[in-house]
Amino acid sequence: MLREPDNEAYSSYQNTFLRRSSPPGSPAIKKCCYDHGETKYAPPSESSFFCCCYSCTGSRSTSFLATLGVCCLVLGYTILGAFVFMALEGGLYQDTNRATNTKGSPMGGPDVVTELRSDTVDRLWSITENLNILYRENWTRLAAEEVLVFQEALFKVLHDSENGYVNSRVGTLTYFQKYHKWSFSSSFLYSLTLITTIGYGSVSPRTAWGKLVTIIYALIGIPLMLLYLSVTGDILARSFRRLYGKMCGVSPKKVQCPCSNTIRVPVTLSLVIVLAYICTGAVLFHRLENWSLLEGSYFCFTSLGTIGFGDLLPGQRAEEVSLCACSAYILTGMALVAMCFSLVQDEVMTLLRYIGAACTRNELRLKDEETS
Repeated sequence: MLREPDNEAYSSYQNTFLRRSSPPGSPAIKKCCYDHGETKYAPPSESSFFCCCYSCTGSRSTSFLATLGVCCLVLGYTILGAFVFMALEGGLYQDTNRATNTKGSPMGGPDVVTELRSDTVDRLWSITENLNILYRENWTRLAAEEVLVFQEALFKVLHDSENGYVNSRVGTLTYFQKYHKWSFSSSFLYSLTLITTIGYGSVSPRTAWGKLVTIIYALIGIPLMLLYLSVTGDILARSFRRLYGKMCGVSPKKVQCPCSNTIRVPVTLSLVIVLAYICTGAVLFHRLENWSLLEGSYFCFTSLGTIGFGDLLPGQRAEEVSLCACSAYILTGMALVAMCFSLVQDEVMTLLRYIGAACTRNELRLKDEETS
C-alpha cells in the first residue's frame, strides 16, 4: 500500500491547513513534524501511505485514567438509576415472562380466547353435520361467516383489554401485561436505554414519581453518555491506529513523528468492524433468545443505532442472563461505534482538507499565470 506522494501538493496542503485559524477556545495546534526546523524529527526515509500528519493532536488526546474515570462514572450512574427505578416502580410487580406465555384473559377472569375458539370449532362441526353431504361452496360460505364472527369477537376482547396483540410469527395470541417486572437487570437496562436515547418503548414508568425521575435522570445522563462516547472513541481510535500500524509494519517509532494520527485506517475496515460486532450480537441473541440470525442482527443494528423500535425485546427466556448480556453488549458496542466514527471522521477530514488545499493551490497558480 505504498505510493509516492506529490511532495509539492502535500507541502502546500500542510501549509494551507496549518495557516487556518482554530475555533475560539480550542487548544493551539502545534506545527507538524515535517515543518519543524529541528533535526530531531526528520521525515521518514520511505514515502508511506500511512504517514499523513495533518495535525498534532497529542496535547488534546484523552488520558487512559480520565477515560477509565468516565467509564466508571457512567457505570455507577446507570447502577444508581437501576436502584432508583427499582425503588419507585418495584411495587408494580408483574412477571413479564409468565404473562407472555399466558394465552388467557389479562383481566384475571376465565379464558375468554379459549372459549371463543372452542365455540367456533363447535359451530363449524354443527355446520358440517347439518349439511350431511358436503358441498364445497356452501360449507366454505358458512365456515367463513363463523370465522368472521370469531374474528370480530376476538378483536373486541383485545380492544377491551388494551394490552394484547396477535403474534403473527408463531400464529398464537400473546398478551403483555401493563406492568413490568422491575428487577435489577431490567432496571439497569432501562436506565441504560434511557441515557443512550435508545428507548425501546415497551418499558416505561407508571408512577408520577417515576416519570419525573426519568426526566431528571435523562437530563443528566444523556450529556454524560455523550462524554463517555467521546473519550472512549478517542482512546480506542488511537489504540487501534497503533495496532493497525504494527500489523502493517508501520509504527510511530519507525516514522519518528510526534503526531498521534500518523497511521490512516481505511474506512472499509471500520465498516467491517461494526458489521462483525453486529453479527456477533446476532449469534449471541440467537443462543440466548432463540431468535433467528436476521432478527438478532435487526435488534443489534437498531440498538447500536439508537433507533430502538421495541418490537424485539431480550429477557423472554433466560431473563437475568439475557438482560445483563444485552446491557453489556450495548455499552461496549456504542463505544466501538464511536471508535469507528472517529476513524472515519479522520479519514473524511483528511480527504476534505487535501481537496481544499488542492483547490487553493490551483487558484494561486491561475492568479500567477494571469499576472505573468
